[in-house]
Amino acid sequence: MTENKPCPLCGRPLYGWIAMPPAPGDVGVGMPLGAHPQSRRVIDRCDHCGVALEHGRTIDLETEWAAIDRSNGSGDGAIVVPNRASVQAGLGVEGWAGIDRGPGSLLLTPRSLELLAERTGRAIESVRTPVSGRAQAWMLQTMLNGLTFHPNFAREVRAGRLRLANARGRFAFAADAVVTVLGAPLVALISVPLELIAAIVRRGGEMAATRRRAGDEPVGD
Repeated sequence: MTENKPCPLCGRPLYGWIAMPPAPGDVGVGMPLGAHPQSRRVIDRCDHCGVALEHGRTIDLETEWAAIDRSNGSGDGAIVVPNRASVQAGLGVEGWAGIDRGPGSLLLTPRSLELLAERTGRAIESVRTPVSGRAQAWMLQTMLNGLTFHPNFAREVRAGRLRLANARGRFAFAADAVVTVLGAPLVALISVPLELIAAIVRRGGEMAATRRRAGDEPVGD
């Protein structure tokens, strides 16, 4: 393994966090570092700003900003990304359903999002974690991941990445199907209010922000 690079946002040390399995159908979205000897994707995290990224990856900050900036550079724009500082990320860790849903290579927290803006000459306003359908779906799936053999079972089956042919076995596939169909409504009784509360206390699964270019004067008197 190559030596850890410093955090691309704050320059502090990065530490090994989780190891991702080599294929979507393998056990676990991620697992504690070293638990999957054939894994080729180790995810590092920064304990200072909270960002996480693939070990050894070279990060171009302008490219990362372009990936998350929905305005395409035209004035104020909406930024919507998974929140690594969320309740669901803390609950799921390697089984967090939003871990691979970001548009760029960085898994961001509110602090690291602000640093990314600063490092690319922008400024962030109004970072919040609104109630959203995607965040609710991630919370539900994150909790289901604790009950199934395959991570994100329903999503992977719908996408065609997980089939009986590449599943852990017929029993595991069938068991996950039963748990997903029968268990989802029951799990939702917990996941829906939990995500609502998390969003209220700014620990929701999805961050939303507006941005303005650094140096622009805010609109006002």
